Amino acid sequence: MKTNQVKLWKKILISALALFGLGVFIFCSCLVWVAVEKKVRSNNYFYGTTINDSLQLRKYYRRKQDYVLIYNQNTQNVVSPKMRWVSLSVSEGDSLTVYCDLKGRRGFINIHSGEIVIEGRFDRAWNFSEGLAAVCQDMKIGFINSAGEEVVPCQYPTSEHAINRFGYAFHNGYATITNSQNECGLINQQGELVVDTIYDCIWSPSECGVRIFQDNSKYGVMDLRGNILVSLQYDDIWCEGQRLFATKNGIMAQIDNTGNVILPFCSSYDFEPMYLATDEYNEHPTGYFKYYAGGYQGVIDAKGRVVIPAIYHQVNQLNKNLFEAEVDYDYYDGHGAWITIQL
Repeated sequence: MKTNQVKLWKKILISALALFGLGVFIFCSCLVWVAVEKKVRSNNYFYGTTINDSLQLRKYYRRKQDYVLIYNQNTQNVVSPKMRWVSLSVSEGDSLTVYCDLKGRRGFINIHSGEIVIEGRFDRAWNFSEGLAAVCQDMKIGFINSAGEEVVPCQYPTSEHAINRFGYAFHNGYATITNSQNECGLINQQGELVVDTIYDCIWSPSECGVRIFQDNSKYGVMDLRGNILVSLQYDDIWCEGQRLFATKNGIMAQIDNTGNVILPFCSSYDFEPMYLATDEYNEHPTGYFKYYAGGYQGVIDAKGRVVIPAIYHQVNQLNKNLFEAEVDYDYYDGHGAWITIQL
């Protein structure tokens, strides 16, 4: 009986010692983690992003608040104050970019020197475009010049929805603005309203050289000045590869800038670049596109003009202006006759 009790107490003691050892191990691990974390959060730990040959944007990790600054690697000097963040998306040729100070206010810094050019005094700010930058004060949008002078007063209402949807910037002399109902219009660089704020959305100019606008779930097209080229009649309009595509009553088509249908029953997903058979890895598109309509294939050129109608089972390009097409396809035999087409 005593022997069994001794064995039991031994087991209990061993278990207690094991638990104690585990507790010590966890405690020591926590101490090590805290020490590592403290070291990581020290001034000596940073992540650097190269700005140019001499300047580096350094992000320092601190326990209370992370911050960034600009560091000159050649002179080994800090050339900017501490900031929350700095935008590195600067247009080519520009030097001013948006920064956020430690209090959350936005201003502008010379990204090539680290000099604060416009002190942080705005709630929101966007990078310069065509010499002007959009700024936000008390949820109202205005525009300033590179000297920080207010060119267009902060008078156009905005919202978090509008801020997240629109990049307030001038394009070809005009910028999208909104009213208190999030309806869109256009202003010129003098702040004059040239398109009334009556639309659900007016997008920035696309690569097609026009503005797409939308209202009540219908889409249309404006020129760069805001003149309507295509009325609100389509269910959707989008630009891809400098071509306009639209849907209406479930039918997709390529249209021109006035709304005329160039290529019916086609969408940006219904055509693909063509390559010569000798281009093994499809590295050199020929400038022609194979398009699909009604289960058949045809060819359009770079301007969207149909050069071979979609009446063939297959179309391939042999050389610059010579194509082959499969006709009289027999679905039982799995092949048809081939003809050549010279453009």
